[in-house]
Amino acid sequence: MIIKSNASPQETSSPFFKANEEFCNHFEHFIANKNGKVKGVFNASSYLIFGEVAHPKLWTLGYKKATFTSTGNLFLSSNYESLLVAAEWKTKYVSPEANDFKIRKQTTTDGIKMLFNTKLKKVEHYPKYIVEYKNGLPSLYHKILTSLESLFSSKELYEVNMKNEELSIELRSDKHHFEVFDRLIEEI
Repeated sequence: MIIKSNASPQETSSPFFKANEEFCNHFEHFIANKNGKVKGVFNASSYLIFGEVAHPKLWTLGYKKATFTSTGNLFLSSNYESLLVAAEWKTKYVSPEANDFKIRKQTTTDGIKMLFNTKLKKVEHYPKYIVEYKNGLPSLYHKILTSLESLFSSKELYEVNMKNEELSIELRSDKHHFEVFDRLIEEI
């Protein structure tokens, strides 16, 4: 396995270690099937793994899991407060009509902002998400909505950012979502 364990010998028998090892193994296998490169480390409480695949654009995939100590906040559950699971998919997207835009989850102040900003609106069919744009929405925007439909529905999509000819897609999920990634790279 190219992705290495940095766990102490006591950790290797933990069910959390086994789960993270399986997650990393699955990731490594997926990238290898696409003739890509991987690197990363994992242990019982975290992983940080990266992969690159060319299909036909070069895509960089990163997955991160981190467990933090609790800060003692009474209003948040300790599970929500002390665990971060994230994924980021990036590629260069050069197109004559690749206008900058950002899709993100709606915040409490967005309702007021939308009254005064015509370049901020709700994403059609997904009212929990907002799109910010400058010069109109490109066809890429509609391809993103179609390709990432399941992530919008499950609310695991954190942010899509198209800026300076770089497309970045961030998830907050403990799943790989390889089937979604495959659909995305075929449509874009």
